[in-house]
Amino acid sequence: MFAATGCSSGSTAGHDGATDKSTGVAEAGTLKIGTSNNMKPYAYEENGKLTGFEIDLISAAAHKLKLKPQIVALEFSGLLPAVNNRQFDVAAAAIGITTPREKMVEFSDGYLAGYFGVLTAPRSGITSDVATVKGKRIAVLQGSISDTNSGKFLPGANIVRFPDANSADLALKNNRVAGFFSDFEPNLAIAKKYPALHLKQPITVPATDFPAGWAARKGNTALVQKLNGALKQLVRDGTWLKLYKKYFPKAPVPTRSELPPYTAKGQP
Repeated sequence: MFAATGCSSGSTAGHDGATDKSTGVAEAGTLKIGTSNNMKPYAYEENGKLTGFEIDLISAAAHKLKLKPQIVALEFSGLLPAVNNRQFDVAAAAIGITTPREKMVEFSDGYLAGYFGVLTAPRSGITSDVATVKGKRIAVLQGSISDTNSGKFLPGANIVRFPDANSADLALKNNRVAGFFSDFEPNLAIAKKYPALHLKQPITVPATDFPAGWAARKGNTALVQKLNGALKQLVRDGTWLKLYKKYFPKAPVPTRSELPPYTAKGQP
């Protein structure tokens, strides 16, 4: 587990602090945030510090709410349980809003949408024809949107689940899987990490129906409402677009009508 505070120590304790019911945080003046540290460019460790689009955006939202961000990283699959166990006030790790997850946690409005891609090497035989994944081992991040929708988007593939992105990309590097089905932008970083493999994404899938949202404990509507207000401020003052351009330089720039907030389409 890697901790940063906007960035404090690795402790996830703090239940004895003064609860701020108006803001929905467990400790008055502090927003405790759970994230990942291996999902570049969303959230990742660099030079001993957490950085990325998620880190900068949720920290900016905390400051809008006059709260100090306290950020702790752990495996992606553990984030939502940790939120409901009150280890964190909110999870911020490009968590797609889905119907099953909405039964577990409260989501903010969507703040990020993009593409999924199948990252693969030329030798795999995977092309832009989705039928070429049939019978092939395809890695996914356990519990992610790409995982829950892999059967729909990659029919016939043999899905192999990994707890984090590092494990998945190592499996791809070592030929234990033929491809990695994940978000388009983090896949670009993996391709850059292994230039000798000549990794490409011949299959891409629009993810506009799967926006990411900040996840709070079920019933904590006070915090969600505050975060929604902060998001609107960050879009209005240009902070969101500035961070988007910084961390997704190869992605299309959204027009004014394409800016958040986004609404999930009730996907499984």
